[in-house]
Amino acid sequence: MVGSINTEELLNRLDEQHKAYLETFRLVHDALSHNVAANLTLGSPAATPRRRRRSTLEHDGERSPPRITAPTHRSNESDFSDEDEGLYVQDILPSYKFDSQHLREHLKRYQFNAEGRKALESVIDDRGRLRNPDSLFPEVLPDHSHTSHYSVLDVGTDGAPVSRRAVVSDGSNIDYAIWQAIQDLNANPSSQRPAVGRISIIREPNPIILGALHLTMNQHIDMDEVFKLLVSSDASARSFVFNFDYYTVIGETCSPMAWQLTDIIPKKKAEHIPISKCSSVVVLSLSGKYIRKLKNARRRAKPQEGYIYDPWAPWHVLNIQCYPDHKHSMDSHDSTKHYVNGPEAFLTTLLAEFKDSQKRFEDIYNRISKLVTPPPEFMFSRVLRDKLLFEDAEFTYSRRYFWAFQTLGMMNNAIKAIIDSYEDTFTDDVWEGRHKSLWPMLDPDSARNIYWRKRMLGLKKEFEKEVKGLQKLWDENDDMRKEIRTLRDQLFSGTSVQESRKNFDMAVVTILQGRNIKVLTLVSIFFLPLTFVTSVFGMTNLQSSHWREWFAIVMVTICVPFFFIVGSLNTTSGIEFWGKKWKRLGSWVANFRRSKTPSRGTDDGNGGSGGKS
Repeated sequence: MVGSINTEELLNRLDEQHKAYLETFRLVHDALSHNVAANLTLGSPAATPRRRRRSTLEHDGERSPPRITAPTHRSNESDFSDEDEGLYVQDILPSYKFDSQHLREHLKRYQFNAEGRKALESVIDDRGRLRNPDSLFPEVLPDHSHTSHYSVLDVGTDGAPVSRRAVVSDGSNIDYAIWQAIQDLNANPSSQRPAVGRISIIREPNPIILGALHLTMNQHIDMDEVFKLLVSSDASARSFVFNFDYYTVIGETCSPMAWQLTDIIPKKKAEHIPISKCSSVVVLSLSGKYIRKLKNARRRAKPQEGYIYDPWAPWHVLNIQCYPDHKHSMDSHDSTKHYVNGPEAFLTTLLAEFKDSQKRFEDIYNRISKLVTPPPEFMFSRVLRDKLLFEDAEFTYSRRYFWAFQTLGMMNNAIKAIIDSYEDTFTDDVWEGRHKSLWPMLDPDSARNIYWRKRMLGLKKEFEKEVKGLQKLWDENDDMRKEIRTLRDQLFSGTSVQESRKNFDMAVVTILQGRNIKVLTLVSIFFLPLTFVTSVFGMTNLQSSHWREWFAIVMVTICVPFFFIVGSLNTTSGIEFWGKKWKRLGSWVANFRRSKTPSRGTDDGNGGSGGKS
């Protein structure tokens, strides 16, 4: 039964069938080539000889095998066939081969920049790992590398990408498998299918794999600048680079890189959305000798010269994806596709990144929408309505709405950056092959260029579709932000009403407390003079039998005026009355003091200065 067969066995069968298909395809191709050669020998009028053009790629003073172009006189673009090798790159990529010792020495001796040291920190700082020959690719994988994936494909002269999983040993861990796939290129001189291009897609690479990519690709791509783009998003590489820098929801069993920003909370809550900053770079490198120099035309810029390469030169496409999730596309490249050159493979890889970015943006949007939108029970539960309308002691909903509002705004900034970079980079001149620096066509009327423009037109439509999808996401995020703002305002209004009611209740309580205090004060005031008089006449050295009449007289004399004054001060009119009396008393005392003070007049004594002697 199929269910009893494990996945590994099925994959092995699939690889065997794929190899058999490729071998059969090669045999058919050889047979057709022999037939064409026989027709040419017999002078068949239906056979048109292909013209050859001189290659621009040179190695060690010897020219590479010439590229073959298809006939240029075509009456209809539909006449072109994917099986016509003249439409594809024919020059072979330079070969290389590295082993673990090369990688170890590279990690020890190379002077990485700050971003490179940050990305490779766990490897280059572990000197014991670099000294031990068996520790570069340990069985126990650090940094959650079990979430890594890879897809390394070699593209032949027919434009079809073929996976390099066949060179990976059975049972290899993911890091060692990636290393086996990228450590050599065109290393077998007797290979019947040399590579004119290579596509390397590495997802969630461990630091050791980043170091391996630096070793193998640095001669074609400025990997130091690629590390800058991954870590700091502020670099300018010498190759053509498209950088993605935005956010994603962390997948189950996934963990962000040590250098990636992520939302770390000590205790995971049900309503928490774990978001991490993510990044990816897609790089195209065209090999060989440049075909043209391009000077920097900006006035204020320093004098610089750029180099333009032939779009049909041997090529590398590198895609490093640092997304701690499971939303990446697994089928962006397969052997059924044929790439005429490196730019087409680059654009196909870039298109897959555009599609994956929409998945991540949609996931965050759906999570936030679920977080802030009231559940259906809201209409039927008064307790739930009160819970959503009024803020609690921990300010749960205020913090939730603030976070969702700001997060959606940052998402929109990332979406707009992607859209703007696409519209600024891929203008109509690029799609038509007329751009001065980006993949210019040397011979626009050649068959391969006509065929390429046709393929580019299809890619342009797909890109425009994805850009429209991103714009739609931007609009949805903006609408959700408006809804969140409304929910936040309603929350503030409800909470303000609740606080006003509480303040009113507290005011009523305060008034009641004031009345009680007033009663207690009046009682205390009533007994105050009585206490004073009884304290005076309660002294032990006084004989109560002789002071009874005086006690009554003093009691009445003190208490009655005191009660009258206090009672009158308890009213507004009484306060005004006694205020006027107090002012008059103050004025009288001041006048009295001035009248008793002697005036400083003239001294009539001997010491005076007046009178005659």
